[in-house]
Amino acid sequence: MPQQLPLQVQLPDDELFATFYRGQNSEAVDWLTQMAQRHAGPGKTDRFTWISGPAASGKSHLLHATLAAANHANKKVMYLPFNELQRIEDAAAVLEGMHHFDLLCIDDVDAVLDRADWCFELFALINRITDEKTVRMVMTASQAAAQTEVTLPDLKSRLQWSTAYQLTPLDDADKAKALSLRAGWRGLQLPADVAQFMLHRLGRDMRELLRYLNELDTASMAQQRRLTIPFVKQTLSI
Repeated sequence: MPQQLPLQVQLPDDELFATFYRGQNSEAVDWLTQMAQRHAGPGKTDRFTWISGPAASGKSHLLHATLAAANHANKKVMYLPFNELQRIEDAAAVLEGMHHFDLLCIDDVDAVLDRADWCFELFALINRITDEKTVRMVMTASQAAAQTEVTLPDLKSRLQWSTAYQLTPLDDADKAKALSLRAGWRGLQLPADVAQFMLHRLGRDMRELLRYLNELDTASMAQQRRLTIPFVKQTLSI
């Protein structure tokens, strides 16, 4: 199988480049789109990518989209969610053989950078990838590599080799457009006034808003109803 996922991880089928509202992040999206389709180049900055941003800014969505696009291009890919894997004591066992994939994506790499064992093994992996010259590696984190606390100084210097993008969170107008984009991908029509109503009544966290949109999608199909403000109020009890 070209795609291998540890821990029975199932990537969301709706987190694609086509469902990511770019806002001010077009440069990062373009880079990742091209990277998913090409082979690794000769330079270090061509092989390592660092995507940073606050919670719910779209880091994981872009990582999942990159994996999906690379998998579609018949590349051998691996996804490592470090928030989940950090509980495993044997970091060497987790990272063994990871340099044999075409694309390695690490979500929340900063979850383990305060641990010496993980830092040592990650440092060794990056050196293997550098020697291999055929692997691309994408990492997500809350902050830029230079601002991230790393227990092993040599690892921090390696991480700063990366081509880096800081995601700009969407404003309210763009969040409404992002909701409409995702709804359209699901075959739903989400009017602008309904999207704005959801923002005002359900908060600004995109992960929560998309979870509510999934509920509305299910209810809309079951009841054959359009997405209107009264329907949203009734379905979500608000």
